[in-house]
Amino acid sequence: MRRLLVVTLMFAASAGARAGSVSPASIGGHSIGESAAVFLSAEPEAQRKADACRQSAGEPSCAQLLAALDGRERAEVSTGDSMAFLLEAGKLVRITMPADRAADAEVADLTKQIGHRPRQIAIAGQNVQGAKWHNSLFVWDTADATLTLYQDNDPSLQDRRPLLVIEARP
Repeated sequence: MRRLLVVTLMFAASAGARAGSVSPASIGGHSIGESAAVFLSAEPEAQRKADACRQSAGEPSCAQLLAALDGRERAEVSTGDSMAFLLEAGKLVRITMPADRAADAEVADLTKQIGHRPRQIAIAGQNVQGAKWHNSLFVWDTADATLTLYQDNDPSLQDRRPLLVIEARP
């Protein structure tokens, strides 16, 4: 089942906040900076994996996941609906997911929500047969997060949806 891509950016209301600062960035029902407990409550698949790991903590993959959930390490958690999450120090610090709409529509919506245009980077691509194309990377920097939208235009790809990443700034 595809998740409807909804990116909600709540902008700081204080007079001292610069335009376009994101606090917090949210996507797919998650917010950058949310606790591991909040993350698990919204992701039943990840909760089941964490529960299984707590019962057999000796598994190498479980040790890293449990350490990330407990705030000691970082670990990536993927779900069956193509979303990937990075947990670090017990907090959600990155969300990655495919966008269901064309890159142009996503760029327009994100630009409107964030309040400024992204940096756009063209990346040349070429396959072994010599076919060439240009991929596009759009980057929005805010006070709290970096948002990127990557459009891979490789003609051999079956899934050509843009990839959206929201990551907390260090």
